[in-house]
Amino acid sequence: MTTYRRIEAVRVSIDILRYLAEVKEPATGKDVAVAVDMPHGTVMCHLATLEDERMVRCVGGAWELDLGMAMFWARKKAQLASRIARDSKDLESLGE
Repeated sequence: MTTYRRIEAVRVSIDILRYLAEVKEPATGKDVAVAVDMPHGTVMCHLATLEDERMVRCVGGAWELDLGMAMFWARKKAQLASRIARDSKDLESLGE
């Protein structure tokens, strides 16, 4: 996919999400900004947008991942389980 340009704003949001996934406690906007080396205002705009989509939430002035992120994990897990079931069925049919 090297023919398509990359969108920096998406990359920033992913960096923010990765940082929040790595820390053990909710992080302030300032902490996130320092960690991803971006201006505080930029990080807060990303956090506000991610909050609208339930990817992050603000708890007592600090940010953490929200349940919207878990939906991606759960969906991927269901897809893998479905693939295993389908492949197992194919293997059984080959054994007959």
